[in-house]
Amino acid sequence: MTKVSDINIAFSEKKMSIRLPYPDDWEVKDLQILEKKDSVSEVKVLLAVELIHNEKIIKDMCYLEGDIEREKPKILDPLVNPVKTGHILPLRNRFDFDDENEAKEHIKTGFASLLMDNDYKIEDYPGVDLYGIIKKRSFFIMITSCFDENAAEKSRQLIELRKEHKHKNDYGLIVMAFQEPFGIPLSVQESWVMANVDKLSSHRVGVYGVDNSDPNRIYPFTIYPQVYGLLRYFVASSRQWQDVRTQYLMSRGS
Repeated sequence: MTKVSDINIAFSEKKMSIRLPYPDDWEVKDLQILEKKDSVSEVKVLLAVELIHNEKIIKDMCYLEGDIEREKPKILDPLVNPVKTGHILPLRNRFDFDDENEAKEHIKTGFASLLMDNDYKIEDYPGVDLYGIIKKRSFFIMITSCFDENAAEKSRQLIELRKEHKHKNDYGLIVMAFQEPFGIPLSVQESWVMANVDKLSSHRVGVYGVDNSDPNRIYPFTIYPQVYGLLRYFVASSRQWQDVRTQYLMSRGS
């Protein structure tokens, strides 16, 4: 299980001078970002933390504030991915899709590759769109192109799966990072996440977006999975998302 020291290492690797205020050897059962505010040189984050010490569960809220070292803003090189190390997939030369099936296949291929990059074994599992397992810890995944009625139904199914399989697994709703090709602007996407984040996070259901052009880039919109390799990946890609989002808005004159 992830330890406090692992989380602090991930913070340090992202050049954030914040640390969880607990002994390094305590286990982190759950970590949720309740609120996060960034400035040019500072990061502020409110966390809900669930720890295990001496076989006892400790729940706490933790406010962290510290400096962050940022690189100068730049256009991301589509040929370089700073966080994914293996199973690199080819890029698409398009932002949109011919139909929803093409989008779903893009999403599935991207997320399956990320799981395999972190030593998951991909297997068939009834009732889910994608399933990975590592050391008896499962990742149950539902896929949809955008936040519509289908997303609401798949979210409900993931909550039911979590009730059945409990907390020692991960659960994810995977969508397109930018859903404008399907008629949903970014503002509506973000409103959907805000409206559903509390319910989904309370059941450990994460929401993730696969980049429209680069299936090697996947961004977390809510909570992170607890397997260390994926946790490190999403801590990194959450920062990357802010740059990509800004570029997207600028390209549309927003």
